[in-house]
Amino acid sequence: MNIKDIEAQIKTDPFNPAHHIALAVAYLEEGDEERARKVIAIKRRLPSKDPSVHFEWGRLCEELGMARQARESYEQAIALSPNNPEYHFRLALLYHEKGAWERTLKHLQKTISLSPQNGDAKTMLASLYEEMGFKGAAIAVHGRERKTDLVFQTFSFDFSEEDMNIILDLFKGKEFGYAVHNLSVTGIANPSFVKGVLGFNEIRSHLRGEETYGVYPLRTDRTLRFTCVHGAIPWRKVLENTKNAGLLTLLEQKVHQYAREVIRKSREDGIPAYLENSGERDRRVWFFSEEFIPLELAERFLNTLLDKLPAPSSDITVAFFLGVKGKGIGYEDHPVMLPLGFNRRTGKRCFFIDEYGDPFEDQLLWVKKIRPITRSEIQGFIMSTERRKYDWYLEGYEPLKRLEKNCPVLGEVIRKARSGRMLRHGEKMVVFFTLGFLNDNLTSLHTVLEPCPDYRPKKVDRLASRLKSNPISCPKIRELLPETTAYLPCNCSFTIREGSYPSPLLHINPGLVPSRREKLSLPPSAEEIAMEYGVLNNRIEELTKRRDELKLMLRDVQH
Repeated sequence: MNIKDIEAQIKTDPFNPAHHIALAVAYLEEGDEERARKVIAIKRRLPSKDPSVHFEWGRLCEELGMARQARESYEQAIALSPNNPEYHFRLALLYHEKGAWERTLKHLQKTISLSPQNGDAKTMLASLYEEMGFKGAAIAVHGRERKTDLVFQTFSFDFSEEDMNIILDLFKGKEFGYAVHNLSVTGIANPSFVKGVLGFNEIRSHLRGEETYGVYPLRTDRTLRFTCVHGAIPWRKVLENTKNAGLLTLLEQKVHQYAREVIRKSREDGIPAYLENSGERDRRVWFFSEEFIPLELAERFLNTLLDKLPAPSSDITVAFFLGVKGKGIGYEDHPVMLPLGFNRRTGKRCFFIDEYGDPFEDQLLWVKKIRPITRSEIQGFIMSTERRKYDWYLEGYEPLKRLEKNCPVLGEVIRKARSGRMLRHGEKMVVFFTLGFLNDNLTSLHTVLEPCPDYRPKKVDRLASRLKSNPISCPKIRELLPETTAYLPCNCSFTIREGSYPSPLLHINPGLVPSRREKLSLPPSAEEIAMEYGVLNNRIEELTKRRDELKLMLRDVQH
């Protein structure tokens, strides 16, 4: 069809993009690139819900060197047909030319997931992975098996049951189930859940590099025995500097320096920490506990430790491995890859290293030297750092001692909090509505609650500021803590003023428990005035409505 015929069709149907595409193609065939470019620049924005139309505009833009316009057209085609591999591949090629590695990676992965037989896309993606240092991912994209690595001089393959028992004991996690780390056809690491119990065979396979396993640290009671601080180069930085291996090496050194500071600071306080290179330009600093500790206590411990260090630069991302990962508005269990295995994505062995970054000569011997810390060490570290030691406060403040001595129920709750256990909601209510009314600027309240794993100073201050004017009564304590009060004697003896009520605070000062007369004589707060006004206003409306109803009824009766 010649140009005149196409122009005639356009006159009869000017909003059909297919006619304008045909006109641009005709101009190109005649070598008139200027007119073709003009048609494309003006008419490619005609609305169309046909993805092939936008794809054709993109091809024409590519042919004329209009890369930005071509990308826009391909993006529109993908928006209308997201599962077309050809669209994704053409767009990946354009982003590759531009050097936009993140988007190149995204569209190449999508291309291969939709069309696994696309050899050109596989070659390009594998090459990109190689440049990023992900040799394992490059091998997975080509579908080849990773070659069995030679024996490392720093690692022995003679594993005894004792060696594997030590590893299993250190990395105890979820009661049932573990994870195996594999790579998809697009080179993406996908840990998958395995039903069963991690045993000798899995550990042996992991150490030999045959498989890579992970553990879910968090148990069903939300406790764990190990955790780590993970330092890495931000993913966006890695993508931006794919072609700049020298800069990535410098950034890895920054990550290593930060991990060294974490190690140094923890050892200054007598907390043993263990540094690992997990094979991906990152570092993991491990901490192990003798017993399972609450998730909140582990998180508080790591936060307290990092608070002692300067904030990391924007070239470093720091995360805690606690066995959970955000998903939507909640969380889900997330596995942690075991050390001493192979990082599937990079194809590198993971090693425990010294402060200079060199692997220890005997890795299993180093594992045997790991010393788990006790719960009391963790609590002592947190409390000494926050500078709120219980004995320091208690020594100079007598009322807290008297309350603990004279009220067995409150004393039991205080001892539970001091031991580092979490308090139930009812127990927290009792603590807040007694100690929160002592005239000590909330010192006793903070002192008692500080050893608890979920203690947060600002949260305690905020909740205490909302306390009402009346402390808790003894009957209310029995209602909130029926199990505790059932076996503890209540031998309290104090004079109760007229209009007052029994409360543990009477052991300290009867004036802390106001009588009804005192309460009425106190000037009401703005909130109390507003509440009482609202109640009275509603009552007036109800009475007025009832009065009008009775008035009508009376009128009917009289007539």
